[in-house]
Amino acid sequence: MTIIGGARYAFGSAMMIGVAPEYLAIWLVWRGASLVLPSWIYQWGDDKLYSLYQRLVLFFFETCTNLEVVLYGDAVEALKKRESVLYLANHQSTVDWLVADMVSVRGGSLGHLRYVMKNTLQLIPLYGHYFYTHGCIYVRRGKFNQGKMVEALDYLKHPKIPTWLVIFPEGTRYYPGNPSVIRKSEEYARDHNLPVLKHHLVPKTRGTWLVTKQLHDKLDAVYDVSVFYEGTVNEQGIRGNAPQLIGFLMGKCKKVHIHIRRIPMSEVPREEEKLGEWMIKLYQDKDELAENFFTSDSEKRNTVEERLNGQKTSLKLWSTLSSFLFFSVLTVPFICTKLGRQMYLQLLFYGSLGSYGWLAIRNVC
Repeated sequence: MTIIGGARYAFGSAMMIGVAPEYLAIWLVWRGASLVLPSWIYQWGDDKLYSLYQRLVLFFFETCTNLEVVLYGDAVEALKKRESVLYLANHQSTVDWLVADMVSVRGGSLGHLRYVMKNTLQLIPLYGHYFYTHGCIYVRRGKFNQGKMVEALDYLKHPKIPTWLVIFPEGTRYYPGNPSVIRKSEEYARDHNLPVLKHHLVPKTRGTWLVTKQLHDKLDAVYDVSVFYEGTVNEQGIRGNAPQLIGFLMGKCKKVHIHIRRIPMSEVPREEEKLGEWMIKLYQDKDELAENFFTSDSEKRNTVEERLNGQKTSLKLWSTLSSFLFFSVLTVPFICTKLGRQMYLQLLFYGSLGSYGWLAIRNVC
């Protein structure tokens, strides 16, 4: 098991990271071809490309790990719709963004995922630039630029650009291995007469309010998503750290529980103060739900699927294998020919320089 997991981690990481220059090449062709076309047509093609790559990611993280995904709440019915949504989720792991992949692919909206992301992710070679062109929004901690965020949100207002905008309102991961963060959140709650949450940090509301203010008439609903990773509570009933990317890819997490509550946008307040109060209540409800999964009562944890009517779902093999085969075939000429290797290195070097320069000039956050 350890050998298989290690091999999956090594090969999967090498491929997911290694195809970046090839992905850039495809994107550059499409970007050039679509320059004279309306922005929504470019975004349509880019969403198809994004979905293709994320299915490669899911091939390693879900198909190859044989991960079991269990859905709760409104999930099954909500995912039958084709909506533009604000995806609000708890934050506890570097895998949380992958869970958004798992949810959206089951709703036929994988390509429409866009994230509100911390600005340091701009530093990822090639992908840092691409995320922004895909419609993701960078924000800077401590120096939040409201105007830049509003500018980025204006692009997503287009009625022909469907969007799942993902926000983790806690901002920082709830990570028992870093108790100082949890302690600061609890102190903040007490100092501001807010409820002290047991399984979450106090949510930050400004970014969510800006999204709802700008996109209230565009979005169909809020998906209140609560994610619980199997095995994070030990035999003594103490909650530990959620699995992170490496451990997850090595197969150390066998099951993920995903609860979705669909909230129509008509029920989401427009005023900032009321939106803040609404989010605090939202996180109180999430905290009560979390007790079903993080409780020290082992019998309660072991019967959670039956009690909450969980429904196991799985992806068809071809939905992820097809992307793996596509990128495998695409990689062959880049590896096996001298010209291909030269193009690969040039795309990596000049593409990285160009993307960093573009982001610096645009000053996106």
